[in-house]
Amino acid sequence: MNLGKLGADDPVKIGEVTLVPIWEFHSSSMVRGDGGSFVGMKRAKAVVALGPRGALALDLDGEVLSLEELLDEVPRLRGMVTGAGRYGAAEKG
Repeated sequence: MNLGKLGADDPVKIGEVTLVPIWEFHSSSMVRGDGGSFVGMKRAKAVVALGPRGALALDLDGEVLSLEELLDEVPRLRGMVTGAGRYGAAEKG
């Protein structure tokens, strides 16, 4: 069985900007006879920046990601972005 999931860690505030780290977790398991194995990996996926000009999602290479897609995949993130009161402003230019 394979499982993949995105999540958000606690935000970090730096001046007027709040950074929300986004992680990706993958797990895999296998059972054969009397034995089994499990492996899991959590790694950085993206960062969402919330500031006076709005919200912006970036991957680890600095490329802009769809904030809406991240909000759909990471329910906790929607609350953070909505709570910041600036959702969408940076994406619109």
